[in-house]
Amino acid sequence: MCEEGKNFVKIPLIDLAAQYRDCRVEINEAIQEVLESGCFILGSNVAALEQEVKEYLGVEHAVGVASGTDALVLALRALDDDWHGKEVIIPVYTFFATVEAVLQVGATPVFVDIDPKTYCLSVKAVQDRITRRTRAMIPVHLYGHPAEMMPLLELARAND
Repeated sequence: MCEEGKNFVKIPLIDLAAQYRDCRVEINEAIQEVLESGCFILGSNVAALEQEVKEYLGVEHAVGVASGTDALVLALRALDDDWHGKEVIIPVYTFFATVEAVLQVGATPVFVDIDPKTYCLSVKAVQDRITRRTRAMIPVHLYGHPAEMMPLLELARAND
């Protein structure tokens, strides 16, 4: 760090310790239950979570995965099993997992500018970057600002 940087206050992106303190008892009980069961992968806890998610969302299926990256990869693989030569539009301002998921399936990420007010995909910028190789887009919701899903969905439908 440069000399001038010594006076800066470090502001954490997220305070996980504070979040943990708020629900420490419930978390510790759940961890203890899993440890005592010896069922670290899948099992009744995952089945219960999937059931709760299905009911909450009103959908037929819900699949628990290990991470957001895995969720994105699974969603992309559900769309297509051969991503060679195909593109996925993603925002330039995103978490690295968005890019990682696109690369894991073998697609090419196409970085698109964001709306400076929401930090989410700019609908106009997406429209300008769609090509015949575009197969999907991944809108990323940031800082409590959801991406403009309706115009993005309309754009997706219009471009198949």
